[in-house]
Amino acid sequence: MSRVVFEGRVSAEAILSCNRRSVHRLLLSPHSDLKRLERLIELALGKEVLVQIVRTELLAQLAGDTAHGGVIALCSEREYQPVEEMLAWVEAQREPALIFVLAGFEDAYNMGYALRAAEAFGAGWVLCDRKEWLKDEPTVLRSSAGAFERLPISAPESLRPALQGLKGRGVRLLAALEGGTMGLYDTDLRSPVAWMVGGEKRGLSQYLREMADFSVRIPTRPNAPPLPASHAVAILAAETFRQRLKR
Repeated sequence: MSRVVFEGRVSAEAILSCNRRSVHRLLLSPHSDLKRLERLIELALGKEVLVQIVRTELLAQLAGDTAHGGVIALCSEREYQPVEEMLAWVEAQREPALIFVLAGFEDAYNMGYALRAAEAFGAGWVLCDRKEWLKDEPTVLRSSAGAFERLPISAPESLRPALQGLKGRGVRLLAALEGGTMGLYDTDLRSPVAWMVGGEKRGLSQYLREMADFSVRIPTRPNAPPLPASHAVAILAAETFRQRLKR
């Protein structure tokens, strides 16, 4: 049985609230403020998860440091949603869908920050490829402030069939590129869209660029360095959200 160590109250609450994985045990420090952890403990007991008070030294040993805040959840790896479920979700939407396709992300922190921004501005689904960030779910969850657990995420072996399925359901594929042919603020984002954003090393692959309906650039001052991928996600999501508020 796989066991992943998740640190902190926010991560543990997100895990227990979302049912994306099995929770084996919830471990608390003897110095924990139980009043502050009341909701967390109620969630655990409601799901019949064993709650244990253990030595602080054990928590630090499991976490590898002392930044756990007195809370550790021992869990299975996350279950990702099938692509078919994503496509059914798109068909059921009454409002225009907003999807992020995060391709080539390697850094777990970058992925977490991107998911946090995507959730904040109304993304309903995330589609991503299987990269290095998958090996560090605790960092993704913690840096996303729980968004990694709350958002439905599909991570298929190949993105191409999923993207073709989105296209067939009227979702425009927009590639975020430094040299995009359209400016972000000149692009109408009020219809269903899937933003394709490339990771920190190589950006979007050629086949993803070719699948895009349009390429879009984020305007910046001349000669500015490229934006981090997570910052780009935040700007794209915020502008999409802004346009849809004005409808």
